[in-house]
Amino acid sequence: MARPQTPLDFSLYEQAQLAKYLRELRDRTGLGFADLAARAESSSATLKRAALGRHVPRRAVVEDYVQACTTPGLERDISTDRAVRLWKRARYAQERPGRAYTEARPEYVSDWRDFSGALRDLHAYAGFPSAAEMEKRASDWGALPHSTAHRIIRACSVPTTRRQLDGFLKACEEAEWRYFLWSEALTKCLANPQGLGPQAGGLTLRTASTTRRPAPVAL
Repeated sequence: MARPQTPLDFSLYEQAQLAKYLRELRDRTGLGFADLAARAESSSATLKRAALGRHVPRRAVVEDYVQACTTPGLERDISTDRAVRLWKRARYAQERPGRAYTEARPEYVSDWRDFSGALRDLHAYAGFPSAAEMEKRASDWGALPHSTAHRIIRACSVPTTRRQLDGFLKACEEAEWRYFLWSEALTKCLANPQGLGPQAGGLTLRTASTTRRPAPVAL
């Protein structure tokens, strides 16, 4: 028989919602944390902390928790998808308190500064994955080195080819149907000789007197 847990603190709403869902999954099993840990890679203490709602656990722990509470197949897939969406919201609320959890808007990009901001909004919407994790998710060898990902999320650079952009989008788990919006934004920036340009040292102000015509976008 699973022991009752301490009440959730809904003043941390997104964290509490994630913890509430994890508790619901465990309640369905009727198992204690020691039993769940026997099915998972995480320890019983780690699983218990994930369901307290006092902090945002690592995504790997959330996925491990769901796996311990479900059977392989559709149930696990649906449960994991919901848990990850709740986790992303909780991470966003933790890193950007008071801001609405909304998708990035590449259709509003008009220059490199907008483009950089939209990419960082996408990264935030994805739950702030690390640069190393992004390199792994991009999968296409060399498409998004972790050093490049780090520079992009630190607003020191932007993708300048579609291959690099696609790697970043994939790493942030952007919906594929939205890729064309980002491609259009990149094309718009490459065609604009004014504003901010991606340079080796960061995003640098360009002027009409010093700017050269940008090279065609690489396919």
